[in-house]
Amino acid sequence: MNRIDRLSAILIMLQSSSSVNMKQITNRFGITPRTVYRDMKALDEAGIPIAGDSRMGFSLVEGFKLPPLMFTEKEAFAFLAAEKLVDRFSDAGFKEGYKSGIEKIKSVMRLADMKAMDNFTDNVSSLDLQFKNPSDSQNILQLLMCEISKRKKVQISYFSYNRQEVSIRKVDPIGIFFSMSHWYLIAFCNTKKDYRTFRVNRIQEIINTDEDFEQEHPPLNSLLKSLKDKDNLLEVILEVSKNDLTFIDDSKYYQGLIAEKDNEDKVELHFMIFSIDRFARWYLSYIDIAKIISPNNLEIAVKEILQKSKL
Repeated sequence: MNRIDRLSAILIMLQSSSSVNMKQITNRFGITPRTVYRDMKALDEAGIPIAGDSRMGFSLVEGFKLPPLMFTEKEAFAFLAAEKLVDRFSDAGFKEGYKSGIEKIKSVMRLADMKAMDNFTDNVSSLDLQFKNPSDSQNILQLLMCEISKRKKVQISYFSYNRQEVSIRKVDPIGIFFSMSHWYLIAFCNTKKDYRTFRVNRIQEIINTDEDFEQEHPPLNSLLKSLKDKDNLLEVILEVSKNDLTFIDDSKYYQGLIAEKDNEDKVELHFMIFSIDRFARWYLSYIDIAKIISPNNLEIAVKEILQKSKL
């Protein structure tokens, strides 16, 4: 990246964040702190009012605004491709917000670029795999994101699949993540006094309480790591010959596939799963070509299902 492009990229970082620290810039562009200081000085000499320093972080002076930046064709195409995923895997609130953003992107592009985007839109889609979206009649994801950013408690009506009942919970929403074709909320349950994971499409109602969090919580990445270490998230390893791998369809991604590792003429499929029983039933479709490497209780679950079969 030449210096002009790097200065433009740094300016975009400053516009899109309240503060950018030295490490973020050096990591992003692979430059030294001395080079960062020279770039900041160049921006300042170009009339861009920059506040802060290496300790506090750099930012644009409050109230300073630049005219909208033009998107490249490559950037615009990336946004349009992402729109298909948003439409598939989010709720009504996210869809509306994203489509509004796409319209703003189009509004600052030249006519020729707009025509290219329209042509691109007509040739990108997603195959209906009977994925169940969060309810289109609600804005659960958008409301959760809003309250997470404001650090406010929410009251949720949650349907428990195991107990087949609805319970009312007041929680501190920490963050959301996407896994195995579903959105999940990690939150601190004020009743249980512990962190819990809730599947978003089982949240039937969400009510803002306008109550602040009463305590500090670990960051989302830390909670996700601890979630992986708990008993309710288990690693499964299957072994398949490379010749047979083509017979296992894309449903493997919806079962929690996280890695494929070559092992000479075989491939190891690594999964992170929530339910041994559910995975065992999926595995039965490939029992003749896939060998269970671990865990042992998956083999037990498969044998129990076979014994109960009515064939």
